[in-house]
Amino acid sequence: MTKSDQPMITMIIPAYNAEKTVRHAVESLLRQTYQDMEIIIIEDGSTDETRPILQELEASSPLITVIYKDINEGLSAGRNSGMERARGTYIGFLDADDWMEADLLEQIYRQGIRKDADLILCGYSHDTMDPQRTQVKISRQVAMPSCFLVEKQEIVRYAAHCDTHKMFAYTWNKFYRRSLIKNEALKFSSQTLIEDFLFNCQFWEQISRLSIVDTAKYHYVKASSEALTQKFLSDYYEIMELRYQAIRNLAVSHSVFQGEIREQICSIFIKHLIAGMARDCSPKSGYSIKIRRNRIRKLLRTSSARECRIWAKASNRQEKLCNFVFKSNSVLLNLLTASLLYRMQTRSNAFDRLK
Repeated sequence: MTKSDQPMITMIIPAYNAEKTVRHAVESLLRQTYQDMEIIIIEDGSTDETRPILQELEASSPLITVIYKDINEGLSAGRNSGMERARGTYIGFLDADDWMEADLLEQIYRQGIRKDADLILCGYSHDTMDPQRTQVKISRQVAMPSCFLVEKQEIVRYAAHCDTHKMFAYTWNKFYRRSLIKNEALKFSSQTLIEDFLFNCQFWEQISRLSIVDTAKYHYVKASSEALTQKFLSDYYEIMELRYQAIRNLAVSHSVFQGEIREQICSIFIKHLIAGMARDCSPKSGYSIKIRRNRIRKLLRTSSARECRIWAKASNRQEKLCNFVFKSNSVLLNLLTASLLYRMQTRSNAFDRLK
């Protein structure tokens, strides 16, 4: 293998304290049947053995370039550094604790790059492992049927469809035409939790050819002890408001915020607000029942909440439950439901099975 002056794909891997997983992630790229790529890894000031592992990997393959940082700057800054150095026609991302099956890039090339798509999107396998990351407990495949779209309004409609199918909010299941990123000077923001989502909304504005590849050969790996539902964020509702407005504005700007698309966008927003109520149940919040009740009351009165109570229409059992509770406009019912969901999320996978 030799490094091309102008590879077709640049794969970017931010790595921070990833000593247990980063080798597997990088080696999954080196095993790809399609090799017209470069691999840029950002070593983001790790305090464990990540750096020596990456030094060894960099010496082993001409495809690998490592950017070493002495201070941890965060995921978004790492990705931005990788994009600045990228030379590929397309940019893809791989998280340091994930991996790809050996023929994924080959499928991306055949079904997306050869069609000259601006954005190529694929499905993934969501692998939930035990806390020690030694065994996969649950593996759920997430994918959509293959298609190729060139009509702008239909492409924007698919943003909502993809979000409903849990395929919009990430970067690691997408391959972006680098020239569009460069021409628009697109970068990842430092916004907590939704930096990928905001980037995708910006990029979606630029594309005129979208390819969806029906495959789930990217493995998104999380240990059961790492569930986001257990983490408390005091500004979670505000973050979800930013998320809602970003995709709403994208739909409005292309005159598709109506009918099924509006129903989908509103349902997803409600689901995330219910998830926020469950997060507030965490002992880390320090919230009393009175404070949680007041936060819900204030939330239900917002203009976005009122709008979504009117237009939301569920597409699965989880959304039906969330919509029913939220549309009741009852502070007590939302409070009790959030408490129940928090217990389900932290003690079992029962809520996940409602999807």
